[in-house]
Amino acid sequence: MQVSYTEHKTVELNQNLVQKFKEAFQKPTHVSSKYIGERRIKSRIRGGRVSLFPSIKNCGLISLESNLELAHAISLERDEDILEYRTQAVQIFLTEQQYIIPYFIVRTMYGFEVHEIKPNLETLSEIKVSRFKLVEKILKNYNINFRTFDRTTLLSKEEYIFLNISYQRANYKKIIKSDLENAELIIKKGVFNSRNDLYTLMTSNNLKTTIADYFIFYKKILGV
Repeated sequence: MQVSYTEHKTVELNQNLVQKFKEAFQKPTHVSSKYIGERRIKSRIRGGRVSLFPSIKNCGLISLESNLELAHAISLERDEDILEYRTQAVQIFLTEQQYIIPYFIVRTMYGFEVHEIKPNLETLSEIKVSRFKLVEKILKNYNINFRTFDRTTLLSKEEYIFLNISYQRANYKKIIKSDLENAELIIKKGVFNSRNDLYTLMTSNNLKTTIADYFIFYKKILGV
């Protein structure tokens, strides 16, 4: 099959793309423990502000620009197939003058992925849709998956607030492995419908309530 000039040019412009991904994940944190990407992250919403997510999986602070990105970061943190992730970390060239910096690059057990976050994929302009298609085509040359997410596929506000509380509590102090093993046996036999039910179950068995948060976040025992 004959390759068009445009396709040939994008391949040429992105010939070191896999290496860029590798370098992005090798890049150390700033002295502030924050990962610095290719673009200075700032709030796009008037009156909003950038948030920093303390990622255990990444051993550093991940910069986020919106609650939708926070919702996605929480999902990535919980996913066992995800090894690590970064925000605004790599440039992907569309032309010699134009490039995009995707919201998330992700390293999974199976390779790299690029994740784009939008409020509503159904309302994207034709230009943005065509740009996404081009990015997907470019990444396919390097066996990098391109995935898009919006409000319909991300955690709801209620869900990510609930999970963020459990995440912060579960990682506040190190949990003893034997306590986790004991808690797992107790949870299997217990009856509970809420976080408070789990807290009660833990305290009644002389275990810390943070263990309940661990199982909520990492084991997804309440179905969130």
